[in-house]
Amino acid sequence: MSVVAIVGRPNVGKSTIFNILTASRSAIVADYSGLTRDRKYGNLKDSHITLIDTGGLNEESDDMSHAIKEQTDLAIDEADSLLFVVDAIDGLLPTDKEIAQSLRKHNKNITLLINKADNLKLEESSTEFINLGFKKTIFLSASHNKGFSELRELLTESDESESIEDSLYESDSMKISIIGRPNAGKSTLVNALIGEDRLVVSSESGTTRDSIDVPLNFKNKKLTLIDTAGMRRKRSIKEETEKFSVSKSVESIKRGDLVILLLDGSENIVDQDIHLLGLTLAIGRPVLVVANKIDLLDKSEREGLENKINRKLKFASYIKLHYISALEKKGLKKLLGIAEKIYQNSLRDLDTSIINKILKTAIFNQQPAMSGRFRPKLRYAHSGGKNPPRIVIHGNNLKQLQDSYTRYLENFFRRELNLGSTPLEITYKEQSNPYKSKPNLLNERQKKKRKRMIKRRKK
Repeated sequence: MSVVAIVGRPNVGKSTIFNILTASRSAIVADYSGLTRDRKYGNLKDSHITLIDTGGLNEESDDMSHAIKEQTDLAIDEADSLLFVVDAIDGLLPTDKEIAQSLRKHNKNITLLINKADNLKLEESSTEFINLGFKKTIFLSASHNKGFSELRELLTESDESESIEDSLYESDSMKISIIGRPNAGKSTLVNALIGEDRLVVSSESGTTRDSIDVPLNFKNKKLTLIDTAGMRRKRSIKEETEKFSVSKSVESIKRGDLVILLLDGSENIVDQDIHLLGLTLAIGRPVLVVANKIDLLDKSEREGLENKINRKLKFASYIKLHYISALEKKGLKKLLGIAEKIYQNSLRDLDTSIINKILKTAIFNQQPAMSGRFRPKLRYAHSGGKNPPRIVIHGNNLKQLQDSYTRYLENFFRRELNLGSTPLEITYKEQSNPYKSKPNLLNERQKKKRKRMIKRRKK
């Protein structure tokens, strides 16, 4: 029983159960029907069991409901056992009966979870669920932490094998967060890279609502792709669920070792794209800008797009720009190769002697501007960390350095160290004056000399 899928109709509490069992806030939870759409994986706390949170199954026949059902069916096929969740408050509905009949056909070990049984009255009124005929039944209440210890015991009874999550997700694997505006093609890109329909894809804007981790093998290396919800301008966000989605996307940027900013090549680059790039650089992550949907552009349109992007990204001209078509799978192998190179650059060990030689050359070519009667003195530098690389510069009057000079140093170091699209962070450390707290006491000879000088100046 290494893989367990949590299934049921919408808004019965599947994601809440998933979060409690994994002791995380991985899945977005809200009082909103149909919030979960993609499969989400996590480990049962202190065990080797993999849990799969799935989207709600309903009777609707639109494209989105069909796509969610396909994802849930894949989770059911992958699972060794199933947790079928129903709602004690709503009672037994026809949809629950249909789902129960469908699950039996898979010949899996099924446990019925009667959720939201917050009191004895609700528990007694839920006896109608016994008619579904499942041998194992557990009453749950997230608000009262009821039934979860019993559920954990049931799940860990046959915990003998290593989980899929342990074998696919390496703690030291490179994590690539894919961000962008809604409908830029992030989920399509992930599906194209792994070669399967792992994520729900739709022409409807804002299809992805949660951040989904997807494992990928590339040149015998394990990578983790993090698909995120599209991020719009703050004033355009009205639904509470979208606020949660954007928050998850920002967390994914912080979790990633490298960020791919996906642009919609069929549209002009807009201020929101620049804002997302600035956010990524402020967090301090290496970034690769990728223009998608180039299959929709002819040669002249592509040249026009490239000129517009280069003009907009003039403030970060060092960032690599790549063109792909996720739909037609063009430029994908090269994309991962570029990402790998950028990531390795961010992990480079910077030699102190080389850093100081570059610093001396930079100061010789352009000295910092005077600040009053004094000029800031940059004495020596050393490495201060990786991903992104950090350089710590020691000296005097460094607080008076202008921002333009810091940018000059960043560009100079980046060029000399051949860091490519990797951002570089420069920090300053002011050297303290060892004689600052010690009074300058004059001896007798110096006192006499001082008196003579004062007399001469008065004359």
